[in-house]
Amino acid sequence: MKPGLHQFSSINLGTFFFRTILCFSLFLPLTAHPAETPHTHLSSAIASTQDAEELYALAIQALASEQPELAQQALERVVGMRPRFAGAWLDLAIATYRSGDAPAALEHLEYLRGQFNLPPAVASQVDYWHRLWQSPDQTVPRRGWQGEVATGLGYDSNANAGLSARQLPISLPGGSVLLDVNSTYLPRADTFWSFALSAWGPVQAIGAGRLNPVIQFNSKQLFHETEFSTIDIQPGLLYEQAAHNDGSWQIGLFAQHYRLGGQTLFNGLRAAGLRHQPWRICRWTGGGEIENRHHQRVDNLGGTRLSLIGGLGCRLASAGNLSATLKIGEEHAHQGRPGGDHQINELFILYDQPIGTTQRLQASWQIVSIKDQQGYSPLLENNAPRQQHGQRLELSLRQAIAPRLEARLNYEYLQQKANLALFEQRGHLVMLGIAYRFD
Repeated sequence: MKPGLHQFSSINLGTFFFRTILCFSLFLPLTAHPAETPHTHLSSAIASTQDAEELYALAIQALASEQPELAQQALERVVGMRPRFAGAWLDLAIATYRSGDAPAALEHLEYLRGQFNLPPAVASQVDYWHRLWQSPDQTVPRRGWQGEVATGLGYDSNANAGLSARQLPISLPGGSVLLDVNSTYLPRADTFWSFALSAWGPVQAIGAGRLNPVIQFNSKQLFHETEFSTIDIQPGLLYEQAAHNDGSWQIGLFAQHYRLGGQTLFNGLRAAGLRHQPWRICRWTGGGEIENRHHQRVDNLGGTRLSLIGGLGCRLASAGNLSATLKIGEEHAHQGRPGGDHQINELFILYDQPIGTTQRLQASWQIVSIKDQQGYSPLLENNAPRQQHGQRLELSLRQAIAPRLEARLNYEYLQQKANLALFEQRGHLVMLGIAYRFD
């Protein structure tokens, strides 16, 4: 169905139902029901509910409707019935703070940090709220490092990033011919060992904000196809300053060093500025980013990318989290790169859902679209500009085995389609590993 037609139909159906309800309401006796506001209805529903899941959903409604005191009452009952419900403890801290009791909210955060194995992203957010909710005379900068270290063994069906096509059409003056792709450029499977580190360093107070170093390290070492083993190192500095209404500003500067097969592939430098702002039970993000990459092996593959960033993350009634981030950018090529400048857009969707008290499911979907402004090569589709569309799906099942330790089973699927067969790829990856959170 065409979007315009669907929208038109929805508007007309909505108008019809509204007019129908209005007509019926005109004939209702004025004494049929006493006046009841949404607040009193929600309050009575919370008072009469004895089921923890239903009570939690009502608490989320209270938070969304700017009734933190009511949400606090409901959430206190939820954690009483389910003491290992980490999501309820987190929302209880938020509701308590919005009710004006910062010391009690901080106690809830401390309980969270001490009793639960929080995902790195959640732990970082909890740490931020803990700093934000403290009064200035209570604030003590973090002196040590905190983060996560993970390792695992896995299998990659396309370890060498081989081509999906077995034949490539080549444009020649006399017409197009099909050439067989050498077997070395077709997908080759391999097993691998991985190691990852994400860490945030000691916090230094600077003016009204805080500065701390960060580092990300990822290594994928193949057992046989060693020339395709990778190392990705990203150190940086992150400055964060609180804004009004519990929001914050973040400014980051990050370097990147990427190695392929033991040799440097490219070096990069990235700067970003983001504004985070809570909105009911959600948080929106807006900002921009500039990134420069210089390739060591092929000089003309580098470029400078400018991107606008927008995102929204929300708490769900199921205690899960759902977020989406959109990057719209343009990359300016260096030194006559094939295809010239190109537009590049990315959409990243993340779903995080606890299962019981010790398990967690994470699912992410990344979509990347690239469109060149110039022809890529006279030999490929008569110098047609590249149009590439890729997607990456990741699933992760996590089982807590200790307060700071969890086992992980990861699956990843990659698909890349393009109008030029040279850029089409497909593969999947599975890995079993373990992760440890430290602070």
